[in-house]
Amino acid sequence: MSVILFQRQAMSLVSDTYPFTQSFGPASTRAICVESAEKIFTSLLSKNANTEQKLPFETLAELAAGKDGELLHDKVKALVRLFRPDRKGFLTKLDFVTSIDNVYRELRLYRANLSNSQQIDESFHGLINILHYFVVILVMLIIMGFNNWESLLSMTTFFFSFSFMFGPASSKYFEGILLIFVRRPYDIGDKVAISDPETDTSASGSSTWFVEKVTLYSTTVRFATTNEVATYSNGSLARLRIINAKRSPKAIVYVYNKFGSDVPFRLIQVFKASVENFVKSRPREWAQLNGFRATRVNLEANFIEYVIVLTHRELWQNVGPILQSKADLASFSLEVSKKLNLRYEQPPKPIHLSLDGRHYDQRSVGRDDGSASSGLQQVREMFKKEE
Repeated sequence: MSVILFQRQAMSLVSDTYPFTQSFGPASTRAICVESAEKIFTSLLSKNANTEQKLPFETLAELAAGKDGELLHDKVKALVRLFRPDRKGFLTKLDFVTSIDNVYRELRLYRANLSNSQQIDESFHGLINILHYFVVILVMLIIMGFNNWESLLSMTTFFFSFSFMFGPASSKYFEGILLIFVRRPYDIGDKVAISDPETDTSASGSSTWFVEKVTLYSTTVRFATTNEVATYSNGSLARLRIINAKRSPKAIVYVYNKFGSDVPFRLIQVFKASVENFVKSRPREWAQLNGFRATRVNLEANFIEYVIVLTHRELWQNVGPILQSKADLASFSLEVSKKLNLRYEQPPKPIHLSLDGRHYDQRSVGRDDGSASSGLQQVREMFKKEE
């Protein structure tokens, strides 16, 4: 009963013109919600003596105060996850409005999912009613003493001859029903990627489709890149791998850089420190820097490839900010490599016009004049781990 009451209360909030209470203002559409959020930000900013047009997070933290006036840590953490202030604890107008807009979109998706679930339930009830009435008719015939079962058996043999034609279709039909009611791999508004389970997916992300409509028989999707609309039968999706971008954890991004093999390791450390400071200064974009390591060494082409592994705040469901943040980091890495003179230039390939004249002095191989040993000692000291 409590679940039903909670669902009714949630539906009343979603359908209302004031889903964020009347103090916030109207939010019947997305544009009106943005206007109300801008008014709230201006009103809160006017109460603070801040000339930088930034709202301190302490103002919003007052919402997490309990009855005794003390801040509740759980509510404070929820507010931090929602608004994501910068390292100094301030919010810009764009950050505030974007956070409110994300909540509004979640409310609208929740309403669409409830409406679609209601349609699926009605279709399922129709199937149950057909089976129910069929059983009721058979029971009534038995009670009334119907004995002419030979005619019914002749009809069943007639339909049995067509079962070979409709057998595979019926099997896929029930597979589709199990997909929707048991697996439930997606909801309305989710981004999904369909692929063969026997092949690996791309490390840079998969091409995704928006789920627009789900029925017992089919699923309507829209390609996120070109807005093309397609329809899948649920039975055909039952045996495929369905990647749900919304249900996946936070996106992991890879950015690759090439440096010359003769670049001093000290400059590589300076480059790494610059990337760490870049990531820490953008807490609304990046959750953490997972790693910075060399992945490929090619002495013939005279380069070492490094990869920067990061965790983004957004899910792959919201791929736009992820790609923008990745592009910003790639541009920053390029500019830093220019300043540190780390840019890799591919060496020209040698051209031999004749087969003679190539000499190889084997006496120079393995020769140690003392400088090599001292150089190796410096390398050991450079990579020595502190205990």
